[in-house]
Amino acid sequence: MRYLAVTLVLVLCLWVVNPLSVSAQSVEDYFNINYDPVSLSENEIQGRNVFYATVSGSAICTEDLPVSVDEAVITSRVVAVNTVSSSRVTLNESYTVKIKPFPSKQGESTEIKQVIPLQFPANAESGDYNIIGELIEAKVKVTLMDADVTRYLPQEQFMGLVKYIALEPTPTPVPEQLPAPVPTAIPMPTKPEYYIPWWVWLIVAIAVVTTVLNIVWYLRHRTT
Repeated sequence: MRYLAVTLVLVLCLWVVNPLSVSAQSVEDYFNINYDPVSLSENEIQGRNVFYATVSGSAICTEDLPVSVDEAVITSRVVAVNTVSSSRVTLNESYTVKIKPFPSKQGESTEIKQVIPLQFPANAESGDYNIIGELIEAKVKVTLMDADVTRYLPQEQFMGLVKYIALEPTPTPVPEQLPAPVPTAIPMPTKPEYYIPWWVWLIVAIAVVTTVLNIVWYLRHRTT
């Protein structure tokens, strides 16, 4: 999985920390993560009506981390891609999910609930649209050091499918014209039927880092 690459960045920030003994063998030993699928308030949108996407979930630290994580911040945008023409429109320019304080001690927890307002622009064409979350920036602050992990996380994630109906302008008489050729449908890449929020990727990455550090510590001390 792509989130494993995040360890290459975060480990550089964690080498100065004294590693714990090898007491955890998997990500689940550090965090219990639950999240719900993205919920869209409407599946059929007319004109400039505003609708909403809700992202929610929770994470509980089940074992102390060997380093204090101050916060994690993910900034994203939401776009819609027409399933026939592949035209792309922006529904929300930017929204931010911040996890602060970050659960680093056993029993600490965090809850995420983000309601994202979405709106089609006036020039959008009618049709079916894939709703896509696009990552703008992802940062993790570890012991006063900022790590930009944007390039290591998924850049796009599927959020849902909606039908958009554009408002019809008042018709005006026009000279009769030959019918325009029907455009050939452009197949869209297959989108996954699930959505893993970026904050989940970050929390899991931090847990993976802890596991890697413990294994390295164990191997180094076993050979001495």
